Formats: sequence, structure tokens, C-alpha cells
Amino acid sequence: MNNSIKDNMQNFAISQALKYIEGCPEENLPKLMALVDKFTPAGWYESQRGAIRNTIHEKNNWYQLILKIYDLDPDIRKTFFQNFLFNASLKGSAMQNSIKEKEGCNVPWAILLDPTSACNLHCTGCWAAEYGNQLNLSLADIHSIISQGEQMGTYMYIYTGGEPLVRKKDLIELCQLHPDSEFLAFTNGTLIDEAFCQEMLRVKNFVP
Repeated sequence: MNNSIKDNMQNFAISQALKYIEGCPEENLPKLMALVDKFTPAGWYESQRGAIRNTIHEKNNWYQLILKIYDLDPDIRKTFFQNFLFNASLKGSAMQNSIKEKEGCNVPWAILLDPTSACNLHCTGCWAAEYGNQLNLSLADIHSIISQGEQMGTYMYIYTGGEPLVRKKDLIELCQLHPDSEFLAFTNGTLIDEAFCQEMLRVKNFVP
């Protein structure tokens, strides 16, 4: 089976599974994982499935976070699950393992990067004030880093800073350029306004 057919089948399966969970997440999540374990070949994403299963069983903080996702806009929730569960955790992990075996090196599950050292605040104890606002990655450089990462199976990108949202126009453009990846940002939140909220709703793959 070629990779594109396999990806389409897995995409369809995840889409159907997400529809099933929507009705009653707390009741249907354990049932869904039992079905996945029953029909999944031995050794197939075993560590990832084990982590998800333990989270559901223990009802820990990660489980509470999963349930809170059901307060989100439905399209954003669907994109998050698609990019996080399938692209980053399943498809991405398989690609990473393949490259690891071939090249003899580790491939990161997520990449942290600083779009800028600039910040709109000057908080006591924060290193950003020491560096000023002169250190910036260009849009082209960030696009290149993400493109190279995706080729290795890395679909999670976490922005730190400085304050990443000083560059919010560029960050939205990167979301558009890489719709299969999920973008998270550590932010002080002061630059999130109504217009930016609408942009997040539009691109669907940016999480502050």
C-alpha cells in the first residue's frame, strides 16, 4: 500500500473516530481506545497508544485538558486533533523513526524557536529585556525551518521569545503556509485582540 493511500485511510479513520467522540467524550473516549487496541496490529504506535490509554484511565491533567478542548470552536478542534494526533503523533512518529534508523540520529517531536527577542513588556527578571529587539528570524528562515522539519516528520512548533506575537502577522502567514502543522506560542497575551482572534479562527492551527 503506498503512503498516500495509507494516509488517506488513516485520515478517514480519525475523522470518523472524532465524530464518534463528539457525542459524549467522557463516555466514548475509553470505548474508542478499546476498539483501537482491538483492531490495531501488534506494535503499531504502541507507545503512543499506551500514553493515551493511561491518560484516559488516570483522568489526570492531560485528560482534563482533552475535555476542555471540547469547549473550542468545532473547526479548530478538528484541526487540532488532526494535526496533533495524526500528523504529529502518528504519521510524524513513523517518519521520525524511519529517518532515525536510516541516518542514525534523533528527530525531534517538536521544535522550539524564537521568532524574535523583542517584547512589548519589560518584566523584572525576564531575560528578553537584556537582549532588546534586534534579534529576529526572518519569515523566510522560519518557513525553511518548518519545511525541513515537516520533511522529517515534525509537525509541532512552539514559539518562545521575546514575545512571539510581536510578529503575529508573520505567524499567521506561517500557519497558512503549513496547514498540516500545529503551532503553539508562549505569550503574555496582551497583543491578542479581536482581529487576531478572528485570524486564529480562520487559520485554525495556532494555539496561544
